[in-house]
Amino acid sequence: MLRAGLARALLASLCVLLVMLGCGRATDRPLRGAAPGTEPPATAGLPPTLQPSDALRFRPLPSPSPGVNASPSPSASPAPLAPIVRTIDPPNGGKAAPGAPVTVSAVLVGRTADLASASLTVNNADVGAQVDKRTTREWTIHTTQALPAGHYTARVLVVDKSGTRGGFTWQFDIAAADEAPSE
Repeated sequence: MLRAGLARALLASLCVLLVMLGCGRATDRPLRGAAPGTEPPATAGLPPTLQPSDALRFRPLPSPSPGVNASPSPSASPAPLAPIVRTIDPPNGGKAAPGAPVTVSAVLVGRTADLASASLTVNNADVGAQVDKRTTREWTIHTTQALPAGHYTARVLVVDKSGTRGGFTWQFDIAAADEAPSE
């Protein structure tokens, strides 16, 4: 029995020794059956699928960019953007109570030039609106009136100093809360 135990211990030691000699670092082992003594891949430490590519490297661009003239040319300037109506009151489709004064107003914004003129009409009638000029490119046009019950259309027109026109039309109703608006 001692002999059998000694033989087992010797066999186990031999197996451990073979395993230790056969195990090296992962980068020292051959890839997919490579023959011992062959040259490792050109980029040690990278799997063969992750080879560096020249297509992915950053390259400086020529300055100035090809096809672009570095000096400003007397080309036509872009078309001016029309002034816009940014905020309206009452809101489109809104409802106000009859008998109480209603303020109809709009905030106007010149996008590429200073504002020159503005008008506000209600049901195609001039309402004598006032203009508050916050800046040369932002104005508020408004009027406050007691309007009888009915359906109303407000229209704002605005012109900037380059002659570009803008505007907005919206509708609102003056009716009691339980009444349907008249058409």
